[in-house]
Amino acid sequence: MIEAMLDQARALHRAGQLQQAVAAYRQVTAQAPDVAEHWKLQAVAEHQSGDFAAALASIERSLALAPADAASHLIAAHVAEDRHDAAAAEAHFRRATELRPDWGPAWSGLGLRFMDGGRPREARAAFERALQANPQSGPTWNNLGMACLAVGDDTAALAAFRRAIEAAPGYALGHYNLARVLDAQGDPAGALRSAAEAVRVDPRLGDAWLLQGDIHRRQRRYAESEQAYGAATKLDTASPKALNALAELYWETGLADRARAAYAQAAQRAPTNVRAALGKALLLPPVYSSAQHLRETREAYARGLESLVERVDDFTWPAKSTGLNDARWTNFYLAYQGERDRSLQQRYGEFSRRLMSRLVPEYMARREPRASRRTRPRVGFASFYFYNCTAGRYFASWVGALDRERFDTFVYYNNPWVADDTLAIAATAGHFRPLAGRGLALMAEQVLADDLDVLVYPELGMNSEMFTLAAMSLAPVQVAAWGHPTTTGLASIDWYLSSAEMEPEGAQDHYSERLALLPGLGTRYALPRTDSQATREDIGLPADRHLYLVPQSMFKIHPDNDDVMARVLERDPRGALVFFAAHHDSLTDAYLARLDAAFRRRGVDMQGRVLIMPYMAHASYLRVNALCNVMLDTLRWSGGNTSLDALAMGLPVVTLPGELMRGRQSLGMLKMMGVDDALVARDEDDYVERAVAIAGDTERRAALSQSILAARERIFDRNEPLDAFADFIARVAEGR
Repeated sequence: MIEAMLDQARALHRAGQLQQAVAAYRQVTAQAPDVAEHWKLQAVAEHQSGDFAAALASIERSLALAPADAASHLIAAHVAEDRHDAAAAEAHFRRATELRPDWGPAWSGLGLRFMDGGRPREARAAFERALQANPQSGPTWNNLGMACLAVGDDTAALAAFRRAIEAAPGYALGHYNLARVLDAQGDPAGALRSAAEAVRVDPRLGDAWLLQGDIHRRQRRYAESEQAYGAATKLDTASPKALNALAELYWETGLADRARAAYAQAAQRAPTNVRAALGKALLLPPVYSSAQHLRETREAYARGLESLVERVDDFTWPAKSTGLNDARWTNFYLAYQGERDRSLQQRYGEFSRRLMSRLVPEYMARREPRASRRTRPRVGFASFYFYNCTAGRYFASWVGALDRERFDTFVYYNNPWVADDTLAIAATAGHFRPLAGRGLALMAEQVLADDLDVLVYPELGMNSEMFTLAAMSLAPVQVAAWGHPTTTGLASIDWYLSSAEMEPEGAQDHYSERLALLPGLGTRYALPRTDSQATREDIGLPADRHLYLVPQSMFKIHPDNDDVMARVLERDPRGALVFFAAHHDSLTDAYLARLDAAFRRRGVDMQGRVLIMPYMAHASYLRVNALCNVMLDTLRWSGGNTSLDALAMGLPVVTLPGELMRGRQSLGMLKMMGVDDALVARDEDDYVERAVAIAGDTERRAALSQSILAARERIFDRNEPLDAFADFIARVAEGR
């Protein structure tokens, strides 16, 4: 009789008729209450039907009758997990492994419990025990890979994910995680192959579509990126993750309206998602259609910022890592509005600190100084841009400026692209930490593990991950520099390093940090050189024009410049402006449309008067500088790297200084070289007059060029700024 009832219950269970199976098992246990196996089967059916309380009672009856049954402890562990009783789950998993030390499922369950509890080292050991029992388990190899990633052992993780797909070629998650590691290790081609295999095996794996979108986006294959992100948005109509990624793609490619719409849709889906809220409230376009558009956008930004501050406590996240990823943000384009940003940046800093204090309170407390107990202070440099770019050229010399007999130096680099320049910078440091793809929590843990005295961020505001990391307190003294020349507004940043020659009187008022000034350029900037002998005709420039070089990125050109440029060409019928195309046609088109409107107001035809050069290697770019007549320094955001390149080639730079450091960089250079009287304008009228006069007077232009070339040694390859920097670091490390 009991066997027949039990057979019927099992048949119902196999058929997925869980409620009927539970009822049938209960008839069995009512007739035979002293059989542990019957209670165990009933517990499994109750657990699968979602009745966790009944499942717990049943498995406890089974264990009371057979306390040494490992399978019952495993079931009890899973029931405890679903009841959110982590301690009980761990205890049952442990008991199962004690009873059956060679049983893979028990070790796997214990490993997953350790992972959920933030104990990856113990998880790794548990998964390794599970694989001793069953070395052909693809999911267990995958779990081992995740544990290795969590402890920062990427090499072991890569090997584990490869074993996962060897054991189970159709295991999509293994292919996806292999793609993640390959991407982090700088193999985007291999990552794309693995991610494509993941979605071939399981087209519903949204994260694999997202990873493909990310890789395509970094490689500027924007159509492929949009297609991959679009596939992910269709798979998950509830989560904001894919929509946020799509919005970032649109924003990066200059499609601000589409980006804002995608963020708004994501915020509608998930009102408590901080990423969507940030994008909806703070998104700024790269290029403004007019000065009025800029003012309206700034006002909308201020309102959006206040809305974020007001609801900062409403944002939620399923896990710390997800929250940190969503909290990544930087107000990069705000500085190009050309206004004082201290109050807005501090307001954002307040929002960020309150958000991060909820999310990662362990990283927010002030760190105690330790340098007095050391023979060598520990100094870290955290940068995304330590390669041959503006920030890399400016600040690479800082790392080598700290004598390794006096300082112990660390470089934290979160860019997956490791260039030859990066390796050269790494060679000058005592320790190089490549952190690309690790996530903010692991980055923070690495910095804390190195126990720094001073942490330097050369270009805060350019990279969202670094800007978010800088909101944490990871060293007793934290320093920002002018790689992105505006205050950070972050209470966690103690000092702001800038150039004494470029700052105006009363500059401290522009910064929330304590301002420290270094002599000269503030760094040792190597003199740029080119061997190119190309002519104008070789490069595609007209031989019969006065060429006015405007080398700034188009998103840096404030609308106030448009009329001034139109006036230059109005005064000089032979004049032509030379620009460089933006990375995206949409940005170039938006800027030229705005410039054309200014030209029309002046009655100037742009046809043949505005030349757009393509991207070119640095040596060729320097030659373009040498072939132009004058560089027009842009108002509100003056040239930094661009002015240095021009001066290195002897190109006269006409500038009109602004009130903020970011509008006075060229002024500082020209003053140091002693040519400011000829090239620094008093007002816009004087600016136009000087530019046109120099371009049209061959002898005057040649004499200025010779004066510039003769004075280059005053700004290039100077060691005084490095000595001052080392002295500053030593003093702040000691608390002076």
